[in-house]
Amino acid sequence: MLEEFYYPEQILPEELDHLLAQGWYRMGQSLFTTDYVLFDERIYPAIWLRNDLNQYREGKTIQKLRKRNQAFQIRFQKARITPEHEWLYRQYQKGIPFLVSSSVHQLLLGYGLGEQDLFNTYEISIIHNNHLIASSYFDIGANSAEGISAFYHPAYRTCSLGKYMIYLQIQVCHGNGLRWYYPGYFVPGYKQLEYKLDIGRECLSYFDKKDMQWHGIEKYNGQGVSLDMRNFMQQYFPQFPQEGL
Repeated sequence: MLEEFYYPEQILPEELDHLLAQGWYRMGQSLFTTDYVLFDERIYPAIWLRNDLNQYREGKTIQKLRKRNQAFQIRFQKARITPEHEWLYRQYQKGIPFLVSSSVHQLLLGYGLGEQDLFNTYEISIIHNNHLIASSYFDIGANSAEGISAFYHPAYRTCSLGKYMIYLQIQVCHGNGLRWYYPGYFVPGYKQLEYKLDIGRECLSYFDKKDMQWHGIEKYNGQGVSLDMRNFMQQYFPQFPQEGL
């Protein structure tokens, strides 16, 4: 399977838990699962991750991040989309080397015109001198949570706010008794997403589509290699003509 989408009319907390455990993830107001992603005209395998919060222990990394960012104010609340969020997101887009959603509205609500969120979405924001400098969104189910996005102003790049907000999400979920936290996928060979492998590694596992089971990240053997678009089409779709690729 390469990619599949699910468009629910509603999503119950228990259903979200089940879908996350099967390698599905939110996109706008839908959910999707995929085996591969496209970056820089190359096809990479997508490896889904989750943290077992029963095994989570606060380590030195979060302690260092907390000390580094102690001058900032942290807010936890139900998700909002304000002009300030949209402005911050545009600044974030300018400083990253990969494509993301065009706006916070599209990120959370997709291309629809409505404002209703099917998901139980929360926000962690970071404030400095009364200005929003970073924000992140995550969904909460019955016993699970999924991190949707974390973005920050490029002027604060050295503060590692993206990683800091993921840790903050994990701590909120852990403190509220949730069992699982899903940070999305990582991409072998694509360095921009390898940071996920260092967050809560002691309780991190990956989803193996071959046996549809979760395994400790220490068992991951580096499966999958990237392919350019032509080789990918030749390998997986040999019936299609290759001219023009």
